[in-house]
Amino acid sequence: MTYPGITSDHNPYDGYTGDDGAGNKRNLPNRKKINKSVGVYAGVFALTLALYAIGGAAWGLLRPTYTAYVEDAETASIAVETNTSFAGYAWFAIATGVLAAAIALFVFLRTPQHRGPVMLLWLGIVSIAGSVAFLVFGNVASTMLHGSPSDYASAIGASFQVAPTITPGVAFGVAPFLSVCMYWCAAFVTPEEEIDQDDAGQGTSKASGSEMTGASG
Repeated sequence: MTYPGITSDHNPYDGYTGDDGAGNKRNLPNRKKINKSVGVYAGVFALTLALYAIGGAAWGLLRPTYTAYVEDAETASIAVETNTSFAGYAWFAIATGVLAAAIALFVFLRTPQHRGPVMLLWLGIVSIAGSVAFLVFGNVASTMLHGSPSDYASAIGASFQVAPTITPGVAFGVAPFLSVCMYWCAAFVTPEEEIDQDDAGQGTSKASGSEMTGASG
């Protein structure tokens, strides 16, 4: 079927393929490719913050507390229990360290093409940020669960739970230390043959992709 003003040799897909409509190939402009390394490092950062936020919220809900008794509108007595404050501090250091080591091992196994000192340094940096997120979300969760002392000012004679303030200090160094240590140990015990096979496999995949691109062109 023909229509006035439209020729039968018109290619309706002209501009969408590498064919100019007359059977001649033409060079399409190269599209800019997003560096995959940026996505990998961003993914490690996002994964770390998400896991630390969840872990911090759980820590805030489960951390040990003091029992306070309201004597009047301005005074409350606290029944100090042995090791309550230290237990919260210790669990902060243990939880952040375990998370850092687990994330470092996961990243080492899942991203063999990005293994190296740059990723090692990046894991140490993001683990510090994760520890801060752990503390912030933990304090928020603890406050939401137990409330603040000012909420009980009018409850004279009643008692409430209050979580001791945690000042991590040197405990902030546990996560980056274990993260770097785990990543380095994983690289140290990994046989060179396995690393070479990973590199060879990636090279083969890239070559196959190039051949397929050449064949399709």
